[in-house]
Amino acid sequence: MKRSGFTLIEMLVALAVFAVIGLMSNRLLIQIIDMEEVIEVRAQRLVEVQRAIEIIRRDVQQLAYRDVRDEFGDSHPGFEIDEFGVLHLTRRGWANPLGQGRSELQRVAYARVEDALFRLYWPVLDRARDSRPIRQLLLADITEMDVLAVDAAGVEHRFWPPEGDAVAAEKGLAAVVLQMTLPPYGDIERLWTVPAKMAPQVLVADPERDLETE
Repeated sequence: MKRSGFTLIEMLVALAVFAVIGLMSNRLLIQIIDMEEVIEVRAQRLVEVQRAIEIIRRDVQQLAYRDVRDEFGDSHPGFEIDEFGVLHLTRRGWANPLGQGRSELQRVAYARVEDALFRLYWPVLDRARDSRPIRQLLLADITEMDVLAVDAAGVEHRFWPPEGDAVAAEKGLAAVVLQMTLPPYGDIERLWTVPAKMAPQVLVADPERDLETE
């Protein structure tokens, strides 16, 4: 009885096919692992970007037009973009769960240092000589960043208040634009409207009410 089997050539061909399949499977597995790592890194980056933008939005939209004095005694408006592009503002809603003897207004600033964005805040509004800001790293790896003030006429300004009457400039502030370039998302732009500056209330005597209470 004659027995049939694989020849040497058939065995070599089968081994070669299995080797090719193994190499392709290994490369595919490596690509999947690399892709998962990239997705995880980008997801974490997206969370960081969204968190930073949300913090800035909250501060801008809680703007309070309260002037402050710096450690040298100089007065600064409630909203300011200085010659270095640093945004300074006074915001409402500073949480005080421990009931400390301080204001619920908070002076904050946003400054880009090299490729990182920092949020600074001061424990007091009107600073003393030894007042120092508390610095928080908000976002890293920023290529470009600009903060623009938009007046009531829709004109963008790189500095605020513009030259002239600072009070009139604050009354004309309508919105804030944030522009950032950061990998891997490229250019990002956000625009937020700001609260209108309310005119101070003046109490007017009511003669008829005065007569009723006499």
